[in-house]
Amino acid sequence: MLEAAAREMITNGWAALTHRRVAELAQVPLGATTYYFDSLDDLRTSALEVVVAQADEEIRQVAEAVHACQGSAEGLAALFVSYLSDHARLQAETLLYYAGVYQPELRPYAQRWVQGITEILSAYATPEAAQATAVYLDGVILYTLLHDRPVDEKALRMAIAALMNTSLPEDR
Repeated sequence: MLEAAAREMITNGWAALTHRRVAELAQVPLGATTYYFDSLDDLRTSALEVVVAQADEEIRQVAEAVHACQGSAEGLAALFVSYLSDHARLQAETLLYYAGVYQPELRPYAQRWVQGITEILSAYATPEAAQATAVYLDGVILYTLLHDRPVDEKALRMAIAALMNTSLPEDR
């Protein structure tokens, strides 16, 4: 049921979630959803925990890829262009933002991505530069969703290099 609830919120938004819709998607009786989740808020919060677990796994995978490219601007830009091509992943990230904006007790869910990326990038830049880069990349997620296209890889590479205070090979 939680996977179905998470998928519904990612695909159709926070407000689309109903006990009836989750029962339909999970192919369980309606009574099962109301038995385990007294309110829609309980169901939403539990489903968001599924989204957070997925996001945590994605952050772990990002960490591996960042370490593999040694935090280079070129490697980071290529990694994030690929990351930005997964529309459902970006919708999931945005769902966490929405939850954090409107329910302050859920704010830590939304903050995990920037905190995780900041921690990863801190191995390759100052903590301030790592945080600035993570915040920028967070904004790039919203830009990509709103414009139906990712930021150009060259522009991304230049911004990352500037924020991480590193030089690009052609600048050396």
